[in-house]
Amino acid sequence: MSDPGPALPDDTLISVRGLKKYFPIHAGWRKRHVGDIKAIDDVSLDIKKGETFGLVGESGSGKSTVARLMLRAYSLTDGQILFRRASGEVVDISSLSERGMREMRQEMQMIFQDPYSSLNPRMTLLELVGEPMVIHGVGNQAQIRDRVAELLSVVGLRPEFLTRYPHAFSGGQRQRIGIARALALNPSFIAADEAVSALDVSVAAQNINLLQDLQEQFGLTYLFITHDLGMVEHIADRIGVMYLGRIMEIAPTHDLFSKPLHPYTEALMAAVPQPDPRGNRTRKRVPLKGEIANAANPPSGCLFHPRCPYAQERCASEEPALRALPSGRQVRCHFADELSLTGAVAAAQR
Repeated sequence: MSDPGPALPDDTLISVRGLKKYFPIHAGWRKRHVGDIKAIDDVSLDIKKGETFGLVGESGSGKSTVARLMLRAYSLTDGQILFRRASGEVVDISSLSERGMREMRQEMQMIFQDPYSSLNPRMTLLELVGEPMVIHGVGNQAQIRDRVAELLSVVGLRPEFLTRYPHAFSGGQRQRIGIARALALNPSFIAADEAVSALDVSVAAQNINLLQDLQEQFGLTYLFITHDLGMVEHIADRIGVMYLGRIMEIAPTHDLFSKPLHPYTEALMAAVPQPDPRGNRTRKRVPLKGEIANAANPPSGCLFHPRCPYAQERCASEEPALRALPSGRQVRCHFADELSLTGAVAAAQR
C-alpha cells in the first residue's frame, strides 16, 4: 500500500508544526559550542487558503524568523512545514532539498521590509520584476516584458517605467515594485515582512488597500508580519501573538482585540493609540515593564512571567502549553480562564 503522504485539512494552505530554529553560540579559540540562541522554539500554526494571518509582537520576538523558515530561507533546527500546492498535492517542504525548493518557490514569495535595500539599484524595473521569471525559465524575452508591464499596471505603476531604476521612485512606489516582483510567478502564498512599516501613514494605507485588492483578485494567502496593531487589525482575519520565539495566543482578529486572553496581548493592546483619548477614560492600561528576555538564556517557567503583572508562583516554575479552548482560540497561559483582560477600545466599541 502506497504512502498517502502528509495530510492537511481541506481549507488549510500551509501548516507549521513544532518549528524550531536555534542559532549556535561558539566561544574560545576552538569555537566550542557553549549554547544556543532559541530564536524560534516550538511554533505551530495553520494558515487557511485565502486568509490573512497576522503575526505580531515586539522586536526580537521571532516574527521575521518564522517567515524565513516557512520559505526555507533559513534551515530548520526541527519541525515540519506542510504546504498545499496549486495542484492540490501536499508537500512537506521542511524535508526538501534545495533543488526541490527551487520549484516550490514559484508558489511561495516574500515582500521585504525595506523597499530601498531589497531592490538592486543597478537593475531596471524590467530586470527587477522579471528576474524571477528569468531564473525559473518562464517565458521568452518578449513575454517577460509584457508580463512585467502588466504587473506594473496591476500595482498602480505606469508600464512606461520599465527602463527606470529604483532611485527614481519614492518609498511607497518602491514597495509596489517589490509587490509586483512577488506576484511575477503567480504564487498562492506571500509572506509580507513589515511590508509597510517604513512608509508614511497615508502611503502605507494605500499599499495595504492594494494588498487586499490583489488578494481578492488573485486568491492570495498572506502571512502579514507587523508591530503595528492598528494596521494588522485592519487587514488580518486571524492573529498570532509571539513572544521570545513562541506563540502566546492565536485568535480571530475581532475576538483578540475585544477580549485578549494572554496578559502579553493585553499589554500590546494598551499601547494601541486611541482615536479620541477622551472617549473612554475607564480604559485600563497595563504597564509592560522591562525588556524582552535574552533568547540565549530564557526565563524558567512561562517566558513572560518576569514582566507579567498577573504572574503567580506557578508561572515561574511551570511552563504553560499552547492549548486550544472550546471557542477555537489558542492561548499559552495557566490562568487564561480566570483573568478578565481589557482589549483595544476600537474593537470593543464596534
